[in-house]
Amino acid sequence: MKDMKKSWKVLIFMFFSFSFEFHGGIGAKQKGGGGGGGDDDENVKAAPPPAQDSCNGIFLSYDFVSRKKEYPHLKNASAQSWAFESTATILNTGIYELKAWKMFIGFQHNEILVSADGAVLMDGGDFPAAVGNGTLLSGNSQPDLKTSINTAGDLTQIQVQIPLIGTVFGVKPPGIPMPKTIKLVNDGFQCPAPTRLKSSMHVCCVKNPKYKVKDLKMKFLPRQNGDLSITYDVLQAYGNNYQAQVTIENRNPLGRLVHWNLTWEWMRGEFIYSMKGAYTRRIDALGCIYGPPGQYYKDMDFSKVMNCQKNPIIVDLPPQRANDSEVGKIPYCCRNGSILPVIMDKSKSMSVFQMQVFKIPPDLNRTALYPPKKWKIVGLLNPNYKCGPPIRVDPTEFPDPSGLQTTTTAIATWQIVCNITRPKGSSSRCCVSFSAYYNASVIPCNTCACGCDDTEKCNPSALPLLLPPEALLVPFKNRTSKALAWAKVKHLDVPRTLPCGDNCGVSINWHVSTDYKSGWTVRITLFNWEEINFEDWFVAIQMKKAAQRGYENVYSFNGTLLSEINNTIFFQGLEGLNFLMGQTNGSNPKRDPRVPGKQQSIISFTKKHTPGIQIAKGDGFPAKVFFNGEECSLPKHFPIGNGNILRVNLLLVIFVTLVNFAVMNYHH
Repeated sequence: MKDMKKSWKVLIFMFFSFSFEFHGGIGAKQKGGGGGGGDDDENVKAAPPPAQDSCNGIFLSYDFVSRKKEYPHLKNASAQSWAFESTATILNTGIYELKAWKMFIGFQHNEILVSADGAVLMDGGDFPAAVGNGTLLSGNSQPDLKTSINTAGDLTQIQVQIPLIGTVFGVKPPGIPMPKTIKLVNDGFQCPAPTRLKSSMHVCCVKNPKYKVKDLKMKFLPRQNGDLSITYDVLQAYGNNYQAQVTIENRNPLGRLVHWNLTWEWMRGEFIYSMKGAYTRRIDALGCIYGPPGQYYKDMDFSKVMNCQKNPIIVDLPPQRANDSEVGKIPYCCRNGSILPVIMDKSKSMSVFQMQVFKIPPDLNRTALYPPKKWKIVGLLNPNYKCGPPIRVDPTEFPDPSGLQTTTTAIATWQIVCNITRPKGSSSRCCVSFSAYYNASVIPCNTCACGCDDTEKCNPSALPLLLPPEALLVPFKNRTSKALAWAKVKHLDVPRTLPCGDNCGVSINWHVSTDYKSGWTVRITLFNWEEINFEDWFVAIQMKKAAQRGYENVYSFNGTLLSEINNTIFFQGLEGLNFLMGQTNGSNPKRDPRVPGKQQSIISFTKKHTPGIQIAKGDGFPAKVFFNGEECSLPKHFPIGNGNILRVNLLLVIFVTLVNFAVMNYHH
């Protein structure tokens, strides 16, 4: 009996001791994390907000979890970096399924996002990513959220939680680095300002009653608009492999790709067995032999496999392979990676290729189909494209190859939308110089217009030296003597350290040739300083006052006024003159500088519909210039002058007077 009492006392003592330690540990942890001002790990966990129970829509929340000081440890609090962890949650509490969720998190403390499990960046970028101005995330492993009604409240199907890891600057304890806002950006939803607590924030986004759904019968999301649309169609599916077709379509009237290079990232161990209509930069089987595919496909001859890289680089075939029975005979393939605007040639505004993709466990069934992620496409001297994540859309329909009046449907289709962007601080790849009949000097391209690698012997911040007109035909490294001699003749200031060059592969000179009472003319000249030729080139000119109503004609190019883009004129080479040749040697290479490829034409404008236009005061110069879709760098100034309209009119008066005088003398 005594032993039993003693045992009970021991058990009761242990229970209370454990209870005290348990509650004391939690209390200590909360106290330390809540704002004790320490530099070590900080944990702040908020209970699920009760507001989600009353939300009939999509419930978003953001919870700050922890923070830890990073190296180097600095005395300057604003420069100190902290590693943080947080969790973003999206919960479907409504009666409609949410397709391809897109969540905006308004980071505001120079955050760098290192990882976001289960999500990808909407701009197609990689981690780590600077997100100090906010970022858009979309679903990766779970892009769609079903309803509680159709899943019996299964959280794994109606909710996604995204653990976020990153770096934040300057917000030391007890302050908590919270974003400005969170919201759902899917079409048809509206979100109020979020409710913020100390370490969490939440918002309930609901359907906008005024939003009209385009097609309620669609099983997947409607196709999105963008500058470049890439479609990933699964045409045939087997247990361990499938056949895919990739279609790249240009939808921007000024968009263009030259020698495109396409890449993506396989997320589930896939590899490309064979390809038609394109090929990979590397024929590489090592990733298969030494990776998971080699362990599963033990009897496969990997010497015949095209590519086993996680990030393959794919390029278009040359025209000579278009009718090759092994790698060609795919519509819209084999043009050396040229994708033109629709206005130039609709049949050349897309590229298509097919590939046989093999899978590895656990995806060994027909319906286990996953597109690659992190799509990127680049080219030679064309716009910079940022691609979003693949979005599941309704399957593509194709005309039946037999010629019957029927259609076949893809097994599954994803769309990747890419838009033209200009990264902040990035350089252009083409530039423009200005000149006019009323000013003897040419304003050359801006210093370092297309970037500067070596600035030890030149000044990247100095204004470019004015040039005599003939210097435009001379490479920059041979212009120095001409520029210095011109400065001496014109009594121009010359900086001690001369400005750097423009370093552009293509330059365009815009020269105002004449200005008279009823109109004016311009001479435009294209210079190609690259070694390559530009086939099917185009130039687009945007003018604030003259283009829409003043453009009259162009005489050595084809010219079109674009109705869909205000004040834009589209120029391209005439048939047989659509090559802008590359740079070649001079007549005497030992003495003469290299000569750029050149194209030139006169453009005429009328003043009939643009009264009050002042050519010599800047109205005769473009606001934007594009070469092959790339926006070119423009000079910061234009030639100064009063024009000589009065002089032209005076000459006309003198001429008429002399004619009248001659006629009168003849009659006498």
